[in-house]
Amino acid sequence: MKKISGAGLGLHILEVEITNRCNLNCKHCYNRDYQIQDLPLQDIKELIDLAQKNKVSKFVFSGGEAALHPKFTEISKYLKTIQGETKFIVQSNGYIANVPIEIIKAFNVVHLSFEIDDDCGVRKISIQDTTSLAKRLMQSGIYTYFFATVHTGNIGHIDRLVSLANNCGIDIGFNLCLSVKHHDNLSLSETQRIAVIRKLHDLYQQKKILRFSSPFVSILENKKSIPYNGNKGGCTAGIAACVVLPNGDVCPCPFFRIKAGNVYEEPFEKIWMESDTFKELRKRYLFDEPCGSCEFLSYCSGCRARAFKETGKLTGADPECVKHKL
Repeated sequence: MKKISGAGLGLHILEVEITNRCNLNCKHCYNRDYQIQDLPLQDIKELIDLAQKNKVSKFVFSGGEAALHPKFTEISKYLKTIQGETKFIVQSNGYIANVPIEIIKAFNVVHLSFEIDDDCGVRKISIQDTTSLAKRLMQSGIYTYFFATVHTGNIGHIDRLVSLANNCGIDIGFNLCLSVKHHDNLSLSETQRIAVIRKLHDLYQQKKILRFSSPFVSILENKKSIPYNGNKGGCTAGIAACVVLPNGDVCPCPFFRIKAGNVYEEPFEKIWMESDTFKELRKRYLFDEPCGSCEFLSYCSGCRARAFKETGKLTGADPECVKHKL
């Protein structure tokens, strides 16, 4: 990996896909078509150090299944030597149940995939096992939360998912399945999407869920800025967050896998600060209409992955905007 420095980056969330190994083959996974690859331990350590030096708020270990990285135990040992403000989060589909608690304790947070698959078998894993695992981790002092992706197969189970999480005292967050790759049949229709956005926002306001990730929440909360006043929220891809893939590619977000640079070709810091891809994403005022002049632009910007898929442009308009229908 190219040498990295410790200057301030203004980066809040750094996600690192340390491996694309996985014990499952979920239909909506953005990693299911890739050949097995692991990010080397030394390079993971360098990225951890980068995050610490630059006071990155959250460092997310993801995959694949992060716990299947061949050096997962060594990663844990290294984290135990780190002191600083960065929170280290590990994402797991539940396989982490096979890892000793003492190894998991090196992470500040465990993010557990949570889903009911009665309808289409997207994620074949026991919800009872996942719930039991979450309780065991919490009892061991490890903050754990559930995270569910809403798609056509589980849209009718949102209330049950929330009830299960609330009843066992585990926080739960949601996002929507994006139609950006091979799972368009799992993406919600416009009518379904509007209903789910409203429902999840209401649940968040009732404090029944931890969070709901959607740029369109700004519309429901009437967060406007006229004229445009910089990037205040919404899609964080390339603005406040990015992801490093197992091959070293740096991309705006896990769903938006367009290469902005590669850490084996140039320093991460240079990619983050100088990549043409990231520079373009940060200039929301240049987005195509109707996004470019929208009063919600500072707090929304739509989904850049969907916009790029539809238009082939980083600055394209989000084709799934529901501004006038929420």
